[in-house]
Amino acid sequence: MMTTLARTLAGPFLAACGLLVVSGLGKVAKPARARVTVTAAGLPFGTAGVIAVGLAETTAGLVGGVRGGRAALAVAACYLLLVVFAVRLRRRAPNVPCGCLGNSTTAVTGAHVAFDAAATAIALIVAFGASPWAQLAGRRVEVAIFVVLTACCARLAALALEDLPDLAIATREPAA
Repeated sequence: MMTTLARTLAGPFLAACGLLVVSGLGKVAKPARARVTVTAAGLPFGTAGVIAVGLAETTAGLVGGVRGGRAALAVAACYLLLVVFAVRLRRRAPNVPCGCLGNSTTAVTGAHVAFDAAATAIALIVAFGASPWAQLAGRRVEVAIFVVLTACCARLAALALEDLPDLAIATREPAA
């Protein structure tokens, strides 16, 4: 049962891994923005700490996505820490942009927390299965389709986290 569920969740897991890599690289490339967010959350991280977190996220996303299995536990740990961080930021500085994907100007929303919690659960389930790529061994066309659909899923999740809250606010405001 768990292995079947882990296979079923391979796409969402790889999308979450992709977002973790993008998030980590964003912190490495532009640590100043993430440092503002970390400071607003009341955490004692300097620029080097932000870069270290970014490298950890990038590594966990890459290794988890490539290997799956027990390596998915690192992905689950990253997302669990992101849940805790998002809740803390919402309580301490609700209007500060999350900076989670590098250029984000959107404050943390309930969707951030829910997404991070779902990604944690998915990674934990995938940790008890084989590599997410195992079911596609030797199937080139299926791999290509799977990669494209997974990339679309990751991009849609990023849009939902970064742009949807701003769009919701913009549509509530009266037109000038």
